[in-house]
Amino acid sequence: MLTNRIPVEEFHGRWSRVQEICKERSLDALVVWSKGGGPIDMSEDVVYLANHYAVFPYCPDGPGVWSGLGAAAVVVPSTGEPTLIVGSDQWRTDNVSITDVRVSPLLPDAIVEVLRDIRATDRVGLVAGAGMTVEPYRRLLEVSPGIDWVPMDATVEQLRARKSPFEFQLLRESCEVGNAAMLAMMKTATRPGATEAEAALAAYDVVLRAGGTIIDAAIASGPNSHFYAYGQMPQWTTRTLEAGDIFNCDMYGSASEGYRWDFSRTTVTGSKPTTDQLEVIEGSIAAVEAGVSALRPGVTTGAVWDALHGVLVDRGIDIGYDIGGHSYGLAWESPWVAAGGEEVIEAGMAIAIETIAGREGVGNAKFEHNVLVHADSIELLSTSPSRPWLL
Repeated sequence: MLTNRIPVEEFHGRWSRVQEICKERSLDALVVWSKGGGPIDMSEDVVYLANHYAVFPYCPDGPGVWSGLGAAAVVVPSTGEPTLIVGSDQWRTDNVSITDVRVSPLLPDAIVEVLRDIRATDRVGLVAGAGMTVEPYRRLLEVSPGIDWVPMDATVEQLRARKSPFEFQLLRESCEVGNAAMLAMMKTATRPGATEAEAALAAYDVVLRAGGTIIDAAIASGPNSHFYAYGQMPQWTTRTLEAGDIFNCDMYGSASEGYRWDFSRTTVTGSKPTTDQLEVIEGSIAAVEAGVSALRPGVTTGAVWDALHGVLVDRGIDIGYDIGGHSYGLAWESPWVAAGGEEVIEAGMAIAIETIAGREGVGNAKFEHNVLVHADSIELLSTSPSRPWLL
């Protein structure tokens, strides 16, 4: 749920940093577009700048009637106050951080009207790649002849990568809910006769009662454990869990102001893992712990990847999963932990370290930790038990 807990000064600081970028790039303004409508992914940039989430789901444009329904946009001029543009009057006056709010079902047209009002009609940056579909983009180009649109998709994402102390607290709160949800899921999955769907339901029950949402729960089990998610729509099935099944899940959601948790766990249903299963599961845990141990300000993402990946190779459980982690906050963000990564870890970042390990004929195990990076320490947020079958 979005509330008005975030101090308005935080938003002022965010706008100022965007304006600095506008001046550095000789931009008249930056237009930031994000979608809404339920799943919460691809909403992060407008939430970050305006504390607003569009309530309607995506709908194809109705020519001349609406364009960009289910989205919202923020126009940040190089100087002066930003403007929020929403597609309907369903916005929370008690939450939104921006004073100038305009309502129009034709978002592209309203964006250009704002740009003309502030005389920003030359070079304008556009942050829209993650959430703008082709129809409103074409409409935007059609109604803005003469404007030089400069692609700036990663601009706000790069600002989001460095969190404030208040954002750290929101991540702690969200991870508390995520930990409880993962515990409930794994307890259910450890019980023979339960289904994958019932395990997902146990997690959803915890999160919804806490006022949060699960973005998804990527579940696989038994003979299908080598899949990332066997059901796909949804990401779980109604398969009944049997004694000796590996059950794994990568679960991600949010509970405080849109800030996320994202972690993975693996259990074995009804019994202790076999020796082969234990090698895979313990190897996944050891690899992630090695990555966390390597994580500190000043190291590169590639060095963190090397620490994690080396464990998988040494133990013979590397399945070629090529992501070792990423920043997280209002979304999954850069920097990404991957082979050869040259981005440098900094204090103020929130990093998820993850892996999927496996061996043919045994199955796959998922494991993931969420941490906060301080100047002199690493704070672990994902405290859900690493070995749920021992509960």
